[in-house]
Amino acid sequence: MQRIRPLTATDLETPTFLALLREAAGQSDAELKRLIAEALPRLENTGIVQDGEVLAFVSFSSDAAGTTIEYLAVDESQRGRNLGTALIRHVCERYPSLPVVAETDDDAVGFYRRLGFDVSPAPTDARWPDRRRYRCVLPALSEG
Repeated sequence: MQRIRPLTATDLETPTFLALLREAAGQSDAELKRLIAEALPRLENTGIVQDGEVLAFVSFSSDAAGTTIEYLAVDESQRGRNLGTALIRHVCERYPSLPVVAETDDDAVGFYRRLGFDVSPAPTDARWPDRRRYRCVLPALSEG
């Protein structure tokens, strides 16, 4: 059975998670290991897990200004099953009084549009200088 739950340090070390993070971040294995050791512990990491395998995940942070999605990925074999949508819904429900913000590129901007995010151009990201970037914002579900 699939379930959404916080990811553990053990989950973050699995080959399936590493493959998902590689897809989300587009970085070298050395950089991915650095992200796992340094960046992800500062974020909320939530996944859809089945039989111990991470099928999809979202990493995000929240402050008074809003909730920021840093990484989101769904295993290629699981796409089209609304796992990404379920994770976005989870983030929105976790912090309903805050807007949700994500920056993305051409590969995922349509996904965010379909979920009702307002999309506008974003500055180039130094990590991906050759990709067009978009800022996607979903208003808060409720008033503070």
